Amino acid sequence: MTGVFIVPAADPTARENLARTVRKRVAVGDLSGLSPAARKGARAAADGVWAWGTQPGPSGVNVTTWEALAPGDWVLFYSEHRFPVAGRILTRERSRDVADRLWGTDEDGATWEYLYLIDLLRWIDAPLPAVRTALSYRSRFYPRRFSRVDRTLEPRYDGVGEMLDDLEATGVALRQAVKAASSGDRLAASTALDPLIDRMSKADLERSIATYTSSAPPRTRKRVVKELERDRSIVVKLKRLYEDRCQCCGFTFAKASGKSYSEVAHLRPIALREANLDTKDNLFVLCPNHHKMLDFGRLEIEYDRAADRLLFRENGRAGKMTNKHVGPGRPKKKK
Repeated sequence: MTGVFIVPAADPTARENLARTVRKRVAVGDLSGLSPAARKGARAAADGVWAWGTQPGPSGVNVTTWEALAPGDWVLFYSEHRFPVAGRILTRERSRDVADRLWGTDEDGATWEYLYLIDLLRWIDAPLPAVRTALSYRSRFYPRRFSRVDRTLEPRYDGVGEMLDDLEATGVALRQAVKAASSGDRLAASTALDPLIDRMSKADLERSIATYTSSAPPRTRKRVVKELERDRSIVVKLKRLYEDRCQCCGFTFAKASGKSYSEVAHLRPIALREANLDTKDNLFVLCPNHHKMLDFGRLEIEYDRAADRLLFRENGRAGKMTNKHVGPGRPKKKK
């Protein structure tokens, strides 16, 4: 079973080390001193390798965690109030010489000799509340030390890869929402944030948005949250029009509250910062699966003007979408 580990990198030295060997690849030549097998694996890695290391910690607590690392496990780095990046373990090996070459020593002359190589990075940029929920931790959990996640992932995930996809989408949505709200485009911000409003409490949303508006005073952060919650008229009307059913597959489900769940997606992403992104022909009601497929390029949607119909292509399969709002004469008035 794939393991997941949390790696705090919050203090200035850790952030500097993060910049040296995680934000930048490590040259294979700098790994001289590791075993031939480790260097061979580094040379064979398609995108190069990155590196991280730990000191023993009190009573060797970090060594025990480090020894539990296995190839294919994932580490989630926590820095500056969110999780910027996740890395997949290639191998682990102890080497004071290599660690000293990569990061030097601290004021006590110690170095981060319990090191590990990473062969794949995912830049998720996810806030703590989202990661906490994904890993089934309670609301008071805070990443204080290098540790292995000792609980199962949230039930809606089939595996770590799907969890990372979702956390990355969460980070993108929050950045887009804050950027749009800061520029005065509150409707675009509200639409970007819509999938998260049903997943996160108001308090968690406020804390998450704060990580992307760290320079703003608390009053400004709270105002952004209130504006994002209020300016959702198009989103609410579209959901009501389709009765929360996905335009591709017709699926919906009832939340614990008894209300149906759906998400409103942009065909042309807000990140492009084009004009008129919140017009009705750019917004679609989808289930979480089809929304994720649209975000990550596995779903295509287009309007066939000649035939006046919406079409979607999913993994090479074409289909006709339910359409009540795109095209001339819609929405149709009830008789």
